[in-house]
Amino acid sequence: QSLMEKQMLIYSHQLDVLMQSEEKVKALRHDMKNHLGELALMAGNQNNEEIWKYIQDMGEYMQNQSELVSCGNKNLDSLLNYLLGQAKKKLNHVEYEVRVPSDLCISAFDLNVILGNLTEQTKDKWMSVDIYYEKGMLSMEIKNSFQHELAVEKNKLLSTKEEKGHGIGLANVRKMVEKYQGFMDVSNTNQIFIVKVML
Repeated sequence: QSLMEKQMLIYSHQLDVLMQSEEKVKALRHDMKNHLGELALMAGNQNNEEIWKYIQDMGEYMQNQSELVSCGNKNLDSLLNYLLGQAKKKLNHVEYEVRVPSDLCISAFDLNVILGNLTEQTKDKWMSVDIYYEKGMLSMEIKNSFQHELAVEKNKLLSTKEEKGHGIGLANVRKMVEKYQGFMDVSNTNQIFIVKVML
């Protein structure tokens, strides 16, 4: 039930993101005649630098600050736009790179279980997310910084007073990895908690 409620929040957030982009497209389309006229005038005067600056300004206007990821896969885009958006509100530094084909076949529910549990906010306010698809394998590497040492043994986070909930989350991720006959590696080095998943 909790996952379903979260999924509804994710879809609602993505709808807001798409509506914001649509509003920008409508506004630009409405003024397109004026924009083209201005560009034509600059081109007639051979003001290449002004043309380039004008096009840059148009591009910046079209950028949607809420659309952090747009790889074409609606499930992954929706999930990451929500999760990364939440993380950027709470963390000091969030790095992310996504290189995934639009026709990737993995359910939204399964992605939610995996990424939702691996992108939890951390005490040191830092997180890195790298997701890519290569040679038929979907790979994810999530790094979180921690102020205290974590006990990791045989790819499992041993229960500590601070991280009992996180241990349960990793167990849920592991079940999904097994479902896809994948691979999961958990490590902790230099106060950085690293989880690598291959599906």
